[in-house]
Amino acid sequence: MKRLSCIPIAVLAIVLIAPAHPYGANDHETAFYRLVVEDRQGFGYEAFRLIIPRSWKFSGGVSWNFGKTPPEASTVFTVSSPDNRSVYEQNGRMNMFYSQDPGLCSSRALSGSEILKPMAACDFLKKYYIPRCRKGVSSLKIRQSQTLEALARQNRELACIQMDLFSRISPFGFPYEIHSDAARVQVEYIQSGRKIIEDFTVTITYMVAYYQSTYGNVGATTWIPVVASFHAPADEMDRRVRTFKIITDSRKDNPHWTEDYIRLCATIARDQIRRKEAVLASMRKAAGARSEISDMISESYAKRNEAYDRIFESYSDAVRSVNSYVDPINDWEIELPTGHDNAWTNGFEYIFSDDAGFDPNIGSSQQWTRMGRKHK
Repeated sequence: MKRLSCIPIAVLAIVLIAPAHPYGANDHETAFYRLVVEDRQGFGYEAFRLIIPRSWKFSGGVSWNFGKTPPEASTVFTVSSPDNRSVYEQNGRMNMFYSQDPGLCSSRALSGSEILKPMAACDFLKKYYIPRCRKGVSSLKIRQSQTLEALARQNRELACIQMDLFSRISPFGFPYEIHSDAARVQVEYIQSGRKIIEDFTVTITYMVAYYQSTYGNVGATTWIPVVASFHAPADEMDRRVRTFKIITDSRKDNPHWTEDYIRLCATIARDQIRRKEAVLASMRKAAGARSEISDMISESYAKRNEAYDRIFESYSDAVRSVNSYVDPINDWEIELPTGHDNAWTNGFEYIFSDDAGFDPNIGSSQQWTRMGRKHK
């Protein structure tokens, strides 16, 4: 069962590309810039992009563990308001494992997996994740929770595409099943004397493999939770949630990166490559092999992004409803909550305004292009 350690759940490497010098905004507009996230340690090209408020801070990074077979890349980042009170947080994946075979559990524990019985997404957030990650706060209580069935379906679809590609290169020697679950939990708590509202979303991918052992036909479950959250003081959340939605909706993952990563994992698993030099050579080869899989991954990402919208259903209609705009310079579609009817870009930055007469070209040395709304 050594192959169970080769499950390829795609993760991203991050490098921040600095924005151009900002243009001054007034009270009627919100200014953002385009953040291009590149995998400099690995494939050397864009992994994903998003837009973040111009005055907010991005922090985080990437680590590649070349000691694992295949190597594991993980990403953690935060986007914080200038006063650090409002934060969007993307956490790295967690590696969980459980089996009735104690020997297999011991082996996986030594390789870095946490041994824990699989949990449903809502229970994972309520009973495991939130109590641990917010254990320093007081008066913590759950305000809302909901399962996200559409998000779970799209997460499973993406996982199945990844596993199919993996098995084409390195066939699994055992039967397996792929399942997924997703949920959102909103909490409130007191931190440093202020009431905070925080929204957590988790997607969990479960791979259940079946094999024969001294215990009979045994199932072994590898499950990978990935959590994102955003929080703000309770009295500021209504005006901050629009920004959190823009950050969430603007993320565009590069399907080529995902395909190349899965190809790399499968090749290393098949050939049992362990030396870092050989891994890097395989990485260069994997980047040259593209197929129809990228289109399938791209479509699955788009559906998954749409499914993320349910996390904002409990907020105002202005946040739930969105308009799509087309960035003509970067050929990039951006979804914004309704209310921003005047949208401009200079290719690196974006200004969204609710003032119909606003024109950022007035008094500016930069060239701003108005973005048209996409009509469905």
